[in-house]
Amino acid sequence: MEDLNDLMFFAKVVEHGGFSEAGRRLGVPKSRLSRRMAVLEERMGVRLLQRSPRRITLTGAGQSVYERCRTLVELAESTHELARQASATPQGEVRISCPITLAQVWLTPILPGFMAACPLVRLHVTATNRRVDPIEERMDVVIRVRRPPLPDSDQVVRKLGESTDVLVASARLFETMAPPEQPEDIARLPTLSWPGRGERVGWSLACAERTLELQHVPRLVTDDMFALREAARAGMGIALLPRRICQADIRAGRLLQVLPHWTSPRADVLAVFTSRRGMVPAVRALLDYLDRNREDDADA
Repeated sequence: MEDLNDLMFFAKVVEHGGFSEAGRRLGVPKSRLSRRMAVLEERMGVRLLQRSPRRITLTGAGQSVYERCRTLVELAESTHELARQASATPQGEVRISCPITLAQVWLTPILPGFMAACPLVRLHVTATNRRVDPIEERMDVVIRVRRPPLPDSDQVVRKLGESTDVLVASARLFETMAPPEQPEDIARLPTLSWPGRGERVGWSLACAERTLELQHVPRLVTDDMFALREAARAGMGIALLPRRICQADIRAGRLLQVLPHWTSPRADVLAVFTSRRGMVPAVRALLDYLDRNREDDADA
């Protein structure tokens, strides 16, 4: 009879794409995992893994063995999960990444409530606008803002809300120039934008069933949404900004909503994580808390 631990090690090496990540997740030295795989292959009399300096791949025999092993491991983990969930207390470190603006206007303000409710949990928050791979960067939860349809992925996605961008400008801007009557008019006015792929920037806009891509050359380019908002308030140009960060200025009259029927297509605020199976209580508690404190434009 095969050592069930070796079969579990084999399944985890495949699941996590290599010995290093599997060892980190299991708390087992990489060298021990490598030795156990060699022993398992010797006992079975067949090579299960093709190894190279950059990656591992399954052989044909390895694929067949992995499918059986995965079923055994999932059954063992689900049984263990049922036993511990009843009394598990959220504790330990949870690593999160989030786009910078969303972290400032939504995530950071609500986290104190979670930390008060779960005092044994430590949070590590990374605010960044680059795409984060949860496996490579050891993130438990990655917050993303994406427009449907979502790309196919092996990762699990949980929707936490919706976001829409609106066109805004100061009334001062239109003291010396006529406001736009249609989206195409914006190209002749000064604009403020986040970076594009070149000198020209494209804004996706929608009104009812009509959509268009508005090409323009911004007067100011920055990835700081708050800098764009301040520039718009100062009358420097028209900006396309998340409704959440400019709604208070619109209500107070510091900003005007330009062409109010035209907005960006709806985007979903998503929590991305690797698997529901084996999720630690601290991560589950955080996801549930974020879901109860959803990021929606209606709440702005």
